[in-house]
Amino acid sequence: MDGRVVVVGGGPGGVLLTYLLARGGVAVTLLEARHDFARRFRGDTLAPGVLEYLDDLGLAGDLLAEVPHRRSDMFRWHTPEKTYELVDYRGASRRFPFYALIPQARFLPWLAARAEAYGAQVRLGARFSSFLSAADGRVTGVEYTVEATTHRLDAALVVGADGRSSKVRAAAGIEATELGASLDLLWFAVERHDDDPAYSGLDLFARPGGTIALLDQGAGEWQVGWSIPAGSYASVREAGVGPLVDAVAAVLPWLAPRLRAALSAVTDLTLLPVRIMTVDSWTRPGLVLIGDAAHVVSPVGGNGINLALADAAELANQLVGPLRAGSSAAAVDEAAGRLESVRRPGVEAEQRRQVRTEQAAAQRNAAGVVGPPTVLRVLTAIPGFSRLAARRSGVTVPAPVPVIAVG
Repeated sequence: MDGRVVVVGGGPGGVLLTYLLARGGVAVTLLEARHDFARRFRGDTLAPGVLEYLDDLGLAGDLLAEVPHRRSDMFRWHTPEKTYELVDYRGASRRFPFYALIPQARFLPWLAARAEAYGAQVRLGARFSSFLSAADGRVTGVEYTVEATTHRLDAALVVGADGRSSKVRAAAGIEATELGASLDLLWFAVERHDDDPAYSGLDLFARPGGTIALLDQGAGEWQVGWSIPAGSYASVREAGVGPLVDAVAAVLPWLAPRLRAALSAVTDLTLLPVRIMTVDSWTRPGLVLIGDAAHVVSPVGGNGINLALADAAELANQLVGPLRAGSSAAAVDEAAGRLESVRRPGVEAEQRRQVRTEQAAAQRNAAGVVGPPTVLRVLTAIPGFSRLAARRSGVTVPAPVPVIAVG
């Protein structure tokens, strides 16, 4: 059996897994369909627990020193009457009491380069086509194309890390089930000026019928997001950009002129349909799914990237021993299968919370209620609640096993 792992998909989970396996002495190849890692309006918020994990690997200091980013220690919800401090990250970690907002277009190539330094092969423009299989049906590798040329690559294990619309998942016949989502998001970016008002970097602004998100990733621009009812994009497109810009003008009047100058049509916006999905199984013999390929979570809250990174950390811990030892295919499958048993319960609990949050938000929007739910308004008035919320909402990442920790 070839001891190589093939990771399909160069998102956060796939790139971190590639790095960890290579650091642990495992042969690994990453296949990414795009020709670069340029991804916009994706999850870019690294949680305090993730930063602690990267610090344990000796990465966090260099990452924060070398890659432009924004540090946000507060998640705020602004209404015309009051600003609610929903989550205060200053007590979430002694080392990293903040979320780091880092564009994936900068984080991913930075990490991929370090994976290559450990011997990982990173192949861009490599599109997954199909599986190679043994007589018993076990996946034993992949076929992929680069500039219309087909390549074959044997593997001890294939990892599907290719996102919510995973081709790997579809090829494996793994069924995905939508758990329900009531909102979609529209995104646009405009230039940030040095004299712009100061915000936390993670801010929501209430408006009738929805919210406007304002994110700052330290990239010299504001990301502006509008929540709209799920499936309503066609009617929004028909109405044009005017109502969207007017909504911003009502809560962020200083930003509206820039939007009017830069935004000419709804088609200039990036639509991110909010989906919350589960799958029947994360594994097949010779195959395992991680991140959005295994469990799509809502972008609201920004934890999709952190859950994917936690998947990668857990899977690397499970795999590195058997793969380094040249264990049997059955032993590798058993190790990969432990990922689901360890990670699925927590992920599904998060998904259930998100479904409830999405449904409640849709009901408030339909009723024209602005701002957070009444219960949050009450709780945020309790001293210490926002810091407690940060600790309870944190993503736990398992410590690296010694062979990975030592590198």
